Amino acid sequence: MPQPTRHGHPRESSFQGGGPPQRERSLEELWPQYLRNGYFDAAGNLQPEYVARDRLLPLVKAMNDARPPLTMHQARRFFQHCRAIEARLRARASTWAAEDAAFRKLDVAAADSAGKSKPKIPQLFHDFIKANVSAVHTDRDFMGGFLPHFEAVVGFGAQFFRDRERS
Repeated sequence: MPQPTRHGHPRESSFQGGGPPQRERSLEELWPQYLRNGYFDAAGNLQPEYVARDRLLPLVKAMNDARPPLTMHQARRFFQHCRAIEARLRARASTWAAEDAAFRKLDVAAADSAGKSKPKIPQLFHDFIKANVSAVHTDRDFMGGFLPHFEAVVGFGAQFFRDRERS
């Protein structure tokens, strides 16, 4: 099986069952124009597509079918990092200006996890994190846009992502 690339080029994977290798789908293929208009509609409300089952299930399934598949452990690891930032903001123990760098470290962690010689997360999840980190500019983007969206990915992923043994 070809090794995953570190530069976002299409990768091949074989699904369980020994079928022929299939190219993993990109974020743009799964969700054209993803986050192009931000998280909110013209009235300032979260766009429903970012928490809608019909939009998220294809993304979640593709993360599960990727090589390596996204595990619930990895999804929760990244999500808990965000929840910790949220807790500090809600408790007013910190400000967005102080937490912005901690949030941006998500992209660093995803790049590291995807770029290892034996990747820990699929490239698709790294691309998801990278796109969302780029889309967040304010505490409102983080709290009202990204967090509900990421929570929906983790929630819908619960039926697909498995806790696999770490190697």
